[in-house]
Amino acid sequence: MSKEKPAINPLLLNKEIAYAGEIGRKRRDFCIEFIKKKQGIIKEIQDSQLEAVKKNGQKITCHKGCDYCCHFYMHANIQECEAIVYYLYNNKSVYDAYIENYTEWREKLSKNGDIFKNCARLWYEKGAQGAGQKEEMAFSTESNRYRDQDIACPFLVDGACSIYEVRPYLCVGTVSSSPSEWCAKSSANTPNIYKTQTSAVFDKSFYYKELNDFIFTFFPLTIYYILEGGYEMLAMITGLTDLEDIELNDPEVKCIMGKLSV
Repeated sequence: MSKEKPAINPLLLNKEIAYAGEIGRKRRDFCIEFIKKKQGIIKEIQDSQLEAVKKNGQKITCHKGCDYCCHFYMHANIQECEAIVYYLYNNKSVYDAYIENYTEWREKLSKNGDIFKNCARLWYEKGAQGAGQKEEMAFSTESNRYRDQDIACPFLVDGACSIYEVRPYLCVGTVSSSPSEWCAKSSANTPNIYKTQTSAVFDKSFYYKELNDFIFTFFPLTIYYILEGGYEMLAMITGLTDLEDIELNDPEVKCIMGKLSV
């Protein structure tokens, strides 16, 4: 009687085929170029923050080990998510730490009723044409509820951001010039927050086809979905429904999958 073949670990499978085949190589090259371009934009954002703070006779007080803002609801566009996935695949210790943190982080969110879902919905409504003070207040209220959970981002390792080089623009664009402890949820003081937005987040470019619309997601969750769901999940997120079929039918990819299933 033949033994049943063990199922292939989806995390391993998707990692092995991520940048294989014609589409995979385009995906890899896209991520490399995106990260290079993003690091230049990050430098521009940081320079503008320094200039703004200096004009007020202040200095940026954010530092390694200060992780108050790492408990907020944060989103990123799909291109940033893809760049982070690439970064994880090429930094094993960071990848392993995230995978280890993810389960407990996700369980805490679920236990509290997945508040991030309302945050995502209200953020989109806030950004819709004609949105006003009512929508702004609704999002602010719900994002404060998210923060009140006091659940740290799963990319936080030993009090520091493990994906600092490729962190989302939203994270880059938020700094403080007041004492770090003022940013604590329990503080009675109102911190001096500087928020810098960049048009770079509005991006429809992709390695397969240009996207029909801008795609923003709750990035710590989306990263895991991509790691676990691979091209199937990417096809669902982007609406590029034939992306998965083209990748999985590539001879090079089929060969890798065949070897993994032996």
